[in-house]
Amino acid sequence: MPRRTKNQRGQSMIESTFVLVIFFSLLFGVIDIGQVLVAHEALVERVRSAVRWGVVRPYDGTGDQVANLILYGRSDEPNQTTEGYLGLKRGNVQVSYRPAAPERPDDESITVAIINYEYHFLSPYFVRTMVNPRPVLESAPMAYKVVAGK
Repeated sequence: MPRRTKNQRGQSMIESTFVLVIFFSLLFGVIDIGQVLVAHEALVERVRSAVRWGVVRPYDGTGDQVANLILYGRSDEPNQTTEGYLGLKRGNVQVSYRPAAPERPDDESITVAIINYEYHFLSPYFVRTMVNPRPVLESAPMAYKVVAGK
């Protein structure tokens, strides 16, 4: 009888080890997915905010002001070396301006995109980073002429 109890104790340790490994794997997976979703939504909100800012002001010719809004939260570049929002770099932010056609003078727009953003994982199972293949993209018609005319 004592021998059987000893074997059962060892078996329960092995079973609980397997259960804990699976539990922690799932827990880290959920944390990683949540972190990716929060980062993505933060990037979407940054792009929307920059587009809203960009459509009510004349285009500067380079898109740097709109890109700086996404990277640093302000339209001018900071004097000191500052890391971009969530590790973004200027190469990750694309700003394109479409001027109005002569036949449609009110048809100018601005498009802002974040491309190739790298998500960094917390769990030891995803040690590497994942590059988002889809851009975070927003586009809107320019509104500064309408606002200025009032």
